[in-house]
Amino acid sequence: MRKCVVVCIGSDRISGDALGPIVGTILREKGVNCPVFGVEGQPINGMNVEAYREFFKRFYADSLVIAVDAAVGKPHEVGQILCRRGGIRAGGALGREGDRIGDISLLGIVAEKEGEVLPSLLATPFHRVEEMAERIAGRLLRAIGTSREACNA
Repeated sequence: MRKCVVVCIGSDRISGDALGPIVGTILREKGVNCPVFGVEGQPINGMNVEAYREFFKRFYADSLVIAVDAAVGKPHEVGQILCRRGGIRAGGALGREGDRIGDISLLGIVAEKEGEVLPSLLATPFHRVEEMAERIAGRLLRAIGTSREACNA
């Protein structure tokens, strides 16, 4: 089985964009059975994603990189979690268009896109983001397992 690494993207300073760092924190606290990057207090965002991309190429070239991020969408999509092949472009809220990061993407649609992305993310209720983060983290924990489970096997 191919090893994996989870990359949680977002800013813990903006409610709607905090999905990734919250997921990362939950995964670390629960002892997920793989490295996790991008947690509350140490986020991966549009400002530092290039350095992380190079880090992953160098140290995790053979690993499956699972990227988690918040997104905005159509009104009927809010609350959905999308799983896609391919990576995520970090920095969309800042209007940045860099290279993608990840082999698989998990996107939580946290808000409706209404014009600019940043105001939508700022107005997102934090409880919605927390609930979605719990769901995403739970799915990843079931799929990957925990280090505690590996020790008991």
